[in-house]
Amino acid sequence: MSTILNMIKADFIKMKNTPFYWIHICIPIIGIVMFLWYYSFSTWNAVSKVQGYVQAVSIIFPILIGVVCSMVVEQEAMAGGFKEMLGTAYGKQKSLFSKIVLMLILGFISTSVTVGGFFIGFQYILQQNVLPITFYEDIILIIFGSQIFIYLFHIWLSFLWGIGASIGVGIFESLFSALVITGLGDGIWQWIPCGWSVRFCDYFLIKWYSLEGITKQAAEIKSGIVNSVLLTILFGLFLVIWFNFYEGRKEK
Repeated sequence: MSTILNMIKADFIKMKNTPFYWIHICIPIIGIVMFLWYYSFSTWNAVSKVQGYVQAVSIIFPILIGVVCSMVVEQEAMAGGFKEMLGTAYGKQKSLFSKIVLMLILGFISTSVTVGGFFIGFQYILQQNVLPITFYEDIILIIFGSQIFIYLFHIWLSFLWGIGASIGVGIFESLFSALVITGLGDGIWQWIPCGWSVRFCDYFLIKWYSLEGITKQAAEIKSGIVNSVLLTILFGLFLVIWFNFYEGRKEK
């Protein structure tokens, strides 16, 4: 356990002189300010404003995940072509686990800042909030939990093909998740990882003002939860097994 903790600590230090930490803090703050400014004069009702913000957060997340995952992996690529990770005496799996923990910790902090900061501004600055703080706490967990698969997927992409593939796929996922909100996603969103967050958040918000709406969608929600958990676990196992045979990226 002490070895893992030391490796995680070392990974935190490695990213100290990169934009990695600033991305996780500054972008959420900029987004909060922009939305609060718009909501200060928007004629939308309070629930629609919260829904719009949560949807925007869910949609933009894949792009940011693509960026930060590629940054962490490229940092290792530039530091000797992954030799430190692949040649560590502690084992490849521990090195990979350390990277995953690093990104998930910062991802959870960033999600908390994004949602929590909006709640504070919406509640105490605009004084328009009508939902309890427990709602926002649950939204943090829903968004973060729904994105774990995306983190694992982009770590794999970054190791396999590099920064361009990770960011490019992240852009596609964000655009596609915007379509999943519409009727085009009905019946298929449960199998689309980039659509989990936005759909789960929407259904969770419905629960607060339409129990009947949730009852009608109960089967879809259950299927989505089962799929998200199983696919995340399965891809996590695949990533660990795949990385055990990983020998570095073949640069042309």
